[in-house]
Amino acid sequence: MNNEKNLIEKYLLPLAQNKESLFLKNDAAYFKKQNLVISTDMMIEDKHFKKSIDPNLLAKKLIRINLSDIAAMGAVPDGIFLNIALPKSNVQDWLKAFTSGLKSDMKKFNLKLYGGDMSSSDKIFLSLTVLGRTGNYCHKKNYTKSNSDIFVTGCIGDAGLGYELMTNDSIFNCSKKSKKRLIQKLLLPEPRLSVGKQLLNNVELCTDISDGLLGELSFIASQSNKQANIFLDKIPLSFASKELFMKNKKKKNDIWEIILSGGEDYELLFCLSKKQKIKKNLNEISKIGYFSSGKGVKVFDCHGKEFKPNKYGFSHF
Repeated sequence: MNNEKNLIEKYLLPLAQNKESLFLKNDAAYFKKQNLVISTDMMIEDKHFKKSIDPNLLAKKLIRINLSDIAAMGAVPDGIFLNIALPKSNVQDWLKAFTSGLKSDMKKFNLKLYGGDMSSSDKIFLSLTVLGRTGNYCHKKNYTKSNSDIFVTGCIGDAGLGYELMTNDSIFNCSKKSKKRLIQKLLLPEPRLSVGKQLLNNVELCTDISDGLLGELSFIASQSNKQANIFLDKIPLSFASKELFMKNKKKKNDIWEIILSGGEDYELLFCLSKKQKIKKNLNEISKIGYFSSGKGVKVFDCHGKEFKPNKYGFSHF
């Protein structure tokens, strides 16, 4: 047996003890059932993370950013396919830590490993495909036909601020505690699976915020031929973000730029028409604005003055 198969058998086969995976002995998995929601995402060394990042955390983040897409569809997580390309040096230690993180989050989110592939490369390349199960209905629309209200879950901007602080330690005056919390939100997002499921049949559209709040809103506004209006004093902020504003008053606009456009929040963004109501009481949701006639996205401060950002979201190209 070659070394690649040894590594798969040692580290990945123990995670794939389900009949659909065919125990990793075939070239594909086999499913009898349908009604699947499928999403895929990748993480590349020096593009999405540094080599120094703990492989245990990388595994968890890879799972969670994919589960965020499942949450946005209102589906229930089922299983994953995993592709890994690694440098040949220190591969055993790296895989041991990585699969430890996989095992932990697979248990947390009740996931099965169905299959995948492994190769060698100069840099670490990770790709995960996640399957979710749903009934006859899921969130499919990415546009609104009405002047609907705009909501988000959780707090916005922590991950973007965490990235900036991790990249440049002196960019903002920040306590060690707040810095740690912001970076933690970047490295370990929380997919909003329960909320996504509860929003089914109750909202016009639902998506997750991966490329920045303004980037997501710009896309929806374009698809809808509407104007999105949001208000800075309605954007939900964490205590750590508020501390940055207090300690860096001269950089207020810079902080807002990052919060609105930084990306990797993986919170849900959803819309309710004037006739719709959320049937269940949901914690940690905030109304931040509404759609109206017009085009693009407009941001207003607490005095009604327009705030004009320089960036509208993250793009790989």
